[in-house]
Amino acid sequence: MSAGHTHLELAGSELTAGILTGLAMCAVLQSVVLYQNFKPWFKKPHLTPMPSPEHFLGAAIHSFVAMVFTSAVLTFTFSRLDFENNPIINYYGYNHVCILFDTAPSTYVTPIFWFFVAYLIVRFAVEDTKRLMQMKHLSLSLRRTSYGANVFLVAVAASFSLCLAIPPQENMVMHTSPFAALMIAFPLIFVMHCLQDQNRKMVVVVACTSFMVVSIVKFIFTFFTLLQLQDIGPIPG
Repeated sequence: MSAGHTHLELAGSELTAGILTGLAMCAVLQSVVLYQNFKPWFKKPHLTPMPSPEHFLGAAIHSFVAMVFTSAVLTFTFSRLDFENNPIINYYGYNHVCILFDTAPSTYVTPIFWFFVAYLIVRFAVEDTKRLMQMKHLSLSLRRTSYGANVFLVAVAASFSLCLAIPPQENMVMHTSPFAALMIAFPLIFVMHCLQDQNRKMVVVVACTSFMVVSIVKFIFTFFTLLQLQDIGPIPG
């Protein structure tokens, strides 16, 4: 739901308390994420080598998990969301994780959280691309595909803000599409890194393949739902 819509449902001291709780959780959880992922460099700022691309990717994923957790706490504690009657369930027939981002106070806190996630994703892509340019032992086609995967991930990170800015009852396609793209971008990165590793283990291959396959299946279901229902008109909220 948009901020304008949720003002009528949650306002005054309740809204302020929710926002302050979210900001406090963001500060604490994000500090923990950054410290745990970059602990050696916090202790020794001039430590070499510098953090690997995987450090930034791990921090980005952990930040996103922290964002989802914070949104869940805010939604279940402060939001007056009706889990049986809302735009997501009216459209898809079930609630999914996006429901946690759609009502106040989450709508006020998630954009701040996403700044950290997006920055870490971009930093990962930059560092990974710089490393790829030095990996001359990889085939040209694999390097080009890996470059493309990094660019795609950055584009998705930039466009994901639409998921937070456009409420589902206004435009479900624009609200959901960035999240659907993220379902492909993340596993694609893992698959590319698996292909780049000449000493990869079978368990890693199976894990990456399973992650990619499950994500593709979920993306296909979401895509066809959006395609078939995009003309049904405004979604009741």
